[in-house]
Amino acid sequence: MKMGDHDDRQIRDALKHAFPPVNSELARDLWPDVLRRLDARSVGIPWYDWALVGLSAVVFLAFPRLVLLFAYHL
Repeated sequence: MKMGDHDDRQIRDALKHAFPPVNSELARDLWPDVLRRLDARSVGIPWYDWALVGLSAVVFLAFPRLVLLFAYHL
């Protein structure tokens, strides 16, 4: 047995002692909490989205040929 093996074993033992094994089993099922949070979330549209929609409508009503320009580029 080489000296390096002994050092590696000491380091491995020290790490195992410092960091005990983690319990990977969940204490409970998380899926119902996820569903509850998704149902509780309300989708709100910010005011600036409404402002952009209104501004776009005003621009398209004032300059109807812009609709053709944008349609051409799609």
